[in-house]
Amino acid sequence: MTAIPSFTGDANPYGGGDPYADYRTADFPFTQYANLADRQLGAGVIAANDEFFAQRENLLVPERAEFDPEHFGHKGKVMDGWETRRRRGASAHHPWPAAEDHDWALVRLGAPGVIRGIVVDTAHFRGNYPQSVSIEAASVAGSPSPEELLADDVKWTTLVPRTAVGGHAANGFAVSVEQRFTHLRVNQHPDGGIARLRVYGEVVPD
Repeated sequence: MTAIPSFTGDANPYGGGDPYADYRTADFPFTQYANLADRQLGAGVIAANDEFFAQRENLLVPERAEFDPEHFGHKGKVMDGWETRRRRGASAHHPWPAAEDHDWALVRLGAPGVIRGIVVDTAHFRGNYPQSVSIEAASVAGSPSPEELLADDVKWTTLVPRTAVGGHAANGFAVSVEQRFTHLRVNQHPDGGIARLRVYGEVVPD
């Protein structure tokens, strides 16, 4: 796995004007491939452990994320992405999350295949994006339920090890695992918001 390039550090607070003016991205070599997580192919986010601030389905919206500085709801600022609540520790003596604490979402690829690259887009998440992300993949036939995917007998292969990401940026990762996958597990460490997920690769029929 190689980050191309690595975006780290805080994004600047929104200062008005074009919300994409200071957005950071790059020309990723793997975007020539199909997006295996395209909704038009039948992809979906079938489960997440938390979606308190913004729903998981936003991850696969085909259009780029939108930002409305005046859009607030009863939970606070409404963001266009998947956003979880802040994690806390187990007790008052340990109020901070443990190193292994994280939030996750399960993604069913619209077309199974060999993954060549992944983009974790944190557009407009400037202070509430995850410190790092990791992504695993599995190959499971049929239409497994979330419970079946999380069972102990399912083998998950790491595509992106835990890696720091930047806010308001397209964080791109090249993948070199020559296996066919059907599902992803996207992990936020420890919590935060991701606007969009793109999974580029070659379709491989069963």
